[in-house]
Amino acid sequence: MNAPPRLCAGALILAATLAVSACSTVPDPPDAVGENYPGTCMPAEFSWPTDFLEALPGESPAIGGTIVGLRLEYVDSAWVWRLRSVDTKEDLLGERVDDPSYGKESIVDVRTMRVVATQETQLTEPEQRVLGTSATAAARLSGEQWPSPLIIEMARVMDDGTPAWRITTCDTATNEHSVMTVN
Repeated sequence: MNAPPRLCAGALILAATLAVSACSTVPDPPDAVGENYPGTCMPAEFSWPTDFLEALPGESPAIGGTIVGLRLEYVDSAWVWRLRSVDTKEDLLGERVDDPSYGKESIVDVRTMRVVATQETQLTEPEQRVLGTSATAAARLSGEQWPSPLIIEMARVMDDGTPAWRITTCDTATNEHSVMTVN
């Protein structure tokens, strides 16, 4: 007995969805910025956010579009960047679907910027409002410079009803964290 084409298509879509979701290896983020660091916030031989933020969109499969967040993490004895970005959602026919909450989250190696894992994610309200200061401009305004302070997190937040960047930096000599808001 032959199954109707719609039933076969539905079964294939379900199987593909299950296969993709089973492959997702993006770990949950630590509860706090800097949690699990091995005594320092300074990984050896890696790119600083102000060095790579401008080049990543359009150059790396880690990023779907505009960067809306990043965090330095120490996971399984390795330094990684957790990158969040706006992404383009498509329906089953490959047509673009307007969904401002649709995003991409990727884990990349801090030295090589190689994608370790990636997944679809739902963006927060401030992450959906990408107008205003870009991640690159906010990083420059943070005062990040070699050898210190180092940006260890950039998160989109609402500040008096306006989307802004909450930037956490780390003094690489003392490991002391500082938080500022950049509009």
